[in-house]
Amino acid sequence: MALEYFSSYSLLPRLIITPCLFIFLIFLLYSISLFHVTFTSASTPTTSFLKVEQDQEAVALLTWKTSLDNQTQSFLSSWFGRNSCHHWFGVTCHSSGSVSNIDLHSCGLRGTLHNLNFSLLPNLLTLNLYNNSLYGTIPINIGNISKLITYLDFGFNHFTGVISPQLGFLTSLSVLALSSNNFKGPIPPSIGNLRNLTTLYLFENELSGFIPQEIGLLRSLNDLQLSNNNLTGPIPSSIGNLRNLTTLYLYINELSGSIPQEIGLLTSLNDLELSMNNLTGPIPPSIGNLRNLTTLYLYINKLSGSIPQEIGLLTSLNDLVLAINNLIGPIPPSIGNLRNLTNLYLSKNELSGSIPQEIGLLRSLNVLQLSTNNLTGPIPPSIGNLRNLTTLYLHTNKLSGSIPQEIGLLTSLNDLELSINSLTGSIPPSIGNLRNLTTLYLHTNKLSGSIPQEIGLLTSLNDLELSINSLTGSIPPSIGNLRNLTTLYLHTNKLSGSIPQEIGLLTSLNDLELSINSLTGSIPPSIGNLRNLTTLYLHTNKLSGSIPQEIGLLTSLNDLELSINSLTGSIPPSIGNLRNLTTLYLHTNKLSGSIPQEIGLLTSLNDLELSINSLTGSIPPSIGNLRNLTTLYLHTNKLSGSIPQEIGLLTSLNDLELSINSLTGSIPPSIGNLRNLTTLYLHTNNLVLFLKRLDC
Repeated sequence: MALEYFSSYSLLPRLIITPCLFIFLIFLLYSISLFHVTFTSASTPTTSFLKVEQDQEAVALLTWKTSLDNQTQSFLSSWFGRNSCHHWFGVTCHSSGSVSNIDLHSCGLRGTLHNLNFSLLPNLLTLNLYNNSLYGTIPINIGNISKLITYLDFGFNHFTGVISPQLGFLTSLSVLALSSNNFKGPIPPSIGNLRNLTTLYLFENELSGFIPQEIGLLRSLNDLQLSNNNLTGPIPSSIGNLRNLTTLYLYINELSGSIPQEIGLLTSLNDLELSMNNLTGPIPPSIGNLRNLTTLYLYINKLSGSIPQEIGLLTSLNDLVLAINNLIGPIPPSIGNLRNLTNLYLSKNELSGSIPQEIGLLRSLNVLQLSTNNLTGPIPPSIGNLRNLTTLYLHTNKLSGSIPQEIGLLTSLNDLELSINSLTGSIPPSIGNLRNLTTLYLHTNKLSGSIPQEIGLLTSLNDLELSINSLTGSIPPSIGNLRNLTTLYLHTNKLSGSIPQEIGLLTSLNDLELSINSLTGSIPPSIGNLRNLTTLYLHTNKLSGSIPQEIGLLTSLNDLELSINSLTGSIPPSIGNLRNLTTLYLHTNKLSGSIPQEIGLLTSLNDLELSINSLTGSIPPSIGNLRNLTTLYLHTNKLSGSIPQEIGLLTSLNDLELSINSLTGSIPPSIGNLRNLTTLYLHTNNLVLFLKRLDC
């Protein structure tokens, strides 16, 4: 029995456990089912919402696409269907499937933004439409675009209208670029709300009004470019708050007032360009705080006062351009500290005093322009240290003393201009070392001595101007080596001797001016080789002999002046080949023979002066072809015969002087056609004067 009891007792737990397990399993299944229903009811609306959002984004972009021109629509052929994340060109998406970035820069898009519903792009982070042909205004609903957007670039398009104040709502923006469009009106003060902005490009528009004080709230800015607009008023002092700024471009505007002292707080600046405005007042000494500055452009303003000594603290500077202002006083010696300087432009100011010896410490200089000032004293010999110099402009000052021999050490020079000073002494022979020189201007000084033979070593020269000095001696034959020369000015000196035959080797010459010297001998026939010559001035010398027949080969000539010499013989008929001639001066010589009939071929002539010679024969009737003539001087010759009837065809004439000849016959009635005539000299001839009675 005990065993039996035991057996009955052991079965009881099994009977109890079995229903409990069943109940538990039923409860578990119910819970799982309930969880599934709950999850399904919760997840279905979210998925549905995302799908609706994606559909809306696709519709928004497709609607915009259909508003663009046909070529653009073809370009965006990948934009179709309801999934904008499925291989749509220029579109990328979040992992959730929502549009995150649209990058269509430089795609040739043409159209407007009017049909782009920005509010249907709620998760957009970047929108790049740079460098297309989009036009029209930016829609007012731009403020409804995603508040997450960090990058917005509409630059280099054709947008018009004003910059919408709604942009101020896009407070996540780090880059805003609206440059190179046609935006007008003011910069909206709401731009000050964009506290995360690191880059602001508004350059090359037609913006006007003041730079808003609120610009100073953009403390994260690295790059601020407002150049090439019509902005007026002062630079706001709040700009000093932009301590992270590395680039500040305000050039080519109409800004006025002084440069604020607070500019010196921008200690991160690398590039400061305030040029081409109407800024006045001094350069603030605080500018010396900008120790990271590599470029400082303040040129073409109305700045006054002296260059501050503190400029010498900007030891990182590569480019310093203060030209075309009203700066006075000396060039500070501290400028010698700027050892990294490659370009120094101080020209067109009112600077005075001497060029500091310290200028020779700027061994990295490529360009040094100190021209058009009131600088005095000598050119410092230390200038010879500037071995990298390619351009040296010291012209239009009051410099004195001689050209230092050390100038010959500047073997990288392309352009040397020391003209319009009071330099004395001779041209140093060391100048022959400057084999890369293309331009040499020493004109309008008080230089003396001869032209050094070494000038012929400058075989790269295009332009050589030594005129208006007191140079003596002959023109060196070595000048014939300068085969690249297009301009040669030696006029207004005291040069003597003959014109060297080698002048004919300068076949690239356009302009040859040897006038107002004491040159003797004949005009070399080799001059006929100069087929590119447009100007030939040999007047006011002591040249003799005949005009060479070869002069007729110079068919590009506009201006031929051989007057005030002792030339003899006849005017060569070949002169009729010079069909481009506008000025022909042969007056004040000893020319004889008749005026050639071929003179009538020079139909471009404005000014013909053959006076004060010994010309004989009659005035050729072909002269009537010169319909552009305003001045005709044939006076003081030995001309005979009658005044040709054809003179009346010269209806542009202002000045007609035929006096002091042996002209006969009557004055032709056709002279009455010369209605523009202000001067008519016919005196001292043998003319018969008939007075016709005028009946009232």
